[in-house]
Amino acid sequence: MNKILENLKNGCEVRESLASACELLRTSGGTGVPSEAREALVVFGEQYLGSEEPKVRKNAARLLGLLPEAGVDSLVEAYRNEETRFVKSAYLQALAGRDISAHREFLSNRLDELRHTEVTEENRKHIGEEIAVLQRLVEITVERHPFRGYEADNTVLFVVNPCYRETFLKSVPIVRKKAVNGGVLIRTTKLSEVLTNRIWREAVFRVPEALSVPTDPYEAARVLAGETVLRYIAERLTGEGAISYRIDMRCRDENLKSTFVKRLSQETDRIAAGKLINSPGDYELTFRISETEGQTYRLGILFTGIQDRRFSYRRETVAGSLHPTDAAAVLAIAKPYLVADAQVLDPFCGAGTMLAERMKAGRIRSAFGVDTFGPAIEKARGNVRSESVWFIHRDFFDYRQDHMFDEIITNMPFVVSESENTTGTSKSSGDNLMNASAIAELYRKFFRKVPEHLRENGTMIMVSHDPKIAESSIPRNMSIVLKIPMRERGEMAAYVIRFLERA
Repeated sequence: MNKILENLKNGCEVRESLASACELLRTSGGTGVPSEAREALVVFGEQYLGSEEPKVRKNAARLLGLLPEAGVDSLVEAYRNEETRFVKSAYLQALAGRDISAHREFLSNRLDELRHTEVTEENRKHIGEEIAVLQRLVEITVERHPFRGYEADNTVLFVVNPCYRETFLKSVPIVRKKAVNGGVLIRTTKLSEVLTNRIWREAVFRVPEALSVPTDPYEAARVLAGETVLRYIAERLTGEGAISYRIDMRCRDENLKSTFVKRLSQETDRIAAGKLINSPGDYELTFRISETEGQTYRLGILFTGIQDRRFSYRRETVAGSLHPTDAAAVLAIAKPYLVADAQVLDPFCGAGTMLAERMKAGRIRSAFGVDTFGPAIEKARGNVRSESVWFIHRDFFDYRQDHMFDEIITNMPFVVSESENTTGTSKSSGDNLMNASAIAELYRKFFRKVPEHLRENGTMIMVSHDPKIAESSIPRNMSIVLKIPMRERGEMAAYVIRFLERA
């Protein structure tokens, strides 16, 4: 820091020294820079806002943005006088989080001026950047826009695991529906009836007159901020004022994605002129842009405000928790094999998802969830609140119970792949994750333990992330009556198993 301050004092390597000061403040969180040095940096930052070099002015603005003690007035004045477009947004970014009330009128007028500025190929990028930052500064969206389009004429792609697509199709009481890549496309004026189905993961709305956008981001922005899409959104959201959005692009080229999304959002904000505001951290809708084999990108809209309380019980999870739509789908398919008023046991209950979905699938008399991982049990007790369900912090292989159960339902512990295991350690069975070398032995122990708890002719519904090991481990006194594929490549499956008789 002393070297940086010396350079700034003597006017040596100013741009590089300002950049080094910014990096030091970012990496240390400011705590590693003494107060005297911070005060000096403020002085130098404000001094170099008047530099003749644009890149020096830009770095000076960035530096002041990292120093809360820096004044607002000097940044606004420098912004007002700046003539180099690529520098202007740096002043605005430095004002983020500051009290700009004294300058709000000027900044608002500047935003309005930019929205009416003629755009050329040369200025488009920098005008877009400036508008984007100004909007975040002066147009804080307070009012939310509740979703109201439940009875509108909606065409919606319900994203569904391909393994459950037919089950979803059969369970939805809608005539106009068809299976497509990615899920099931439904056209309906009774959206609420479909939303209660527990198998879908996402509801992607398709605008009939705007099913796709051009692959040029600036042309695509004309669609997003155009009259057709804005009218479609307005028909489904209640309230006035700007609507916050984000862009989710699905494509293979990450570099293309980053550039495309940045340009698209900036140009959309500019054309929308305050009707739409890009706000990735707090948004009311998502524009889903998906790569296709053709000359355009597919467009869909996801509304954050849709009422989806299907899994409201699921307040907390643990590593390896089964996705609730998976649990719901398995139990929907296995429903003919469920026992009425059953007494149910989950030997590896985790945060309680399987038991919660079993209760949704049909009435039970009582249920017990067992897990060796204490935090999982606490989370399960918070998720599944019922007088007929008990959660016990214990290793299943040490668990004893006086009565027998009609059903055993569980998501078996499984191997952590290298990509999933970022810590480099193996998880315990309580996390529902285990070291690979223990999986085969665990299945053998599990099936030996089952007869202590399951009635003869009782039912077991078992989710396995290791289907080959599971199938090879089933003893002769148990029989697979149904296999439910859960992944297209076969690396995950559920089984309905009948316990025939004690050995």
